[in-house]
Amino acid sequence: MTRIDDALLAQIAGTIADVGRRAILPRFKALAAHEIDLKGPDDYVTAADLEAEALLTPALLAALPGSKVVGEEAVSKDKTVLDALAGDDPVWIVDPVDGTYNFAKGQAPFCTIVALVRRGAPIAGWIHAPLTGDTLTARAGQGAAFNGEPARVSPDAPQAGAFYAKAARAKAKDDGRYTLVDERCGGAAYLDLARGRFGFACFSRTLPWDHAAGALAAAEMGCAVGFLPERAPYDARRHVGPFLIAASEARFAAMARLFD
Repeated sequence: MTRIDDALLAQIAGTIADVGRRAILPRFKALAAHEIDLKGPDDYVTAADLEAEALLTPALLAALPGSKVVGEEAVSKDKTVLDALAGDDPVWIVDPVDGTYNFAKGQAPFCTIVALVRRGAPIAGWIHAPLTGDTLTARAGQGAAFNGEPARVSPDAPQAGAFYAKAARAKAKDDGRYTLVDERCGGAAYLDLARGRFGFACFSRTLPWDHAAGALAAAEMGCAVGFLPERAPYDARRHVGPFLIAASEARFAAMARLFD
């Protein structure tokens, strides 16, 4: 079994923060026109994404010999990179700049996400916001930490959160109990769970670089999590939701009814 000890957890967190300082922050609000491209409608890629992933990939491979890397930008060029998730080797999953739409527009939030998974199950995860320095880490069965302090979600967390599931979102708005926040950055939603600002999150697409680290962190913070309708546990090989996260079992059950 692959284990992440305290030293490796800190090493990876430091590497991610360093890459943010070197490749991401210098380009914030300073991107030249030729450093921004489109992979699809409103799906941006920038020079910061490419350089950050290029720096993270060899560092992660060196940190855990025998591992593989699945990076968002590598997959955009070669879909077969995703095949690594089907094997038995531990796999690093990298989103060099989550919230690239925001980053390309010169606005927050955006973050860097790294997860380590094996056979689809997250082992460890890191979410780092370069602008604020906030970092959320988690290890399977060992809890989560926000900026080095134990992180737990209160069952009484605010009835506010990210909700990216169109039909159920309309029902949630009509319900009136929920405040729906659109940050265009999945990683930011997990950070806001750790900060106590959010009490739920729901996603219709669950691409692994967006959610492997956050799904683990949410569970380790005490949230109820699962794919609907069957309440299946998170699996990095499953890329279509809805995937629901709630601050308590009671809230999860109530919000799951929005999908009936």
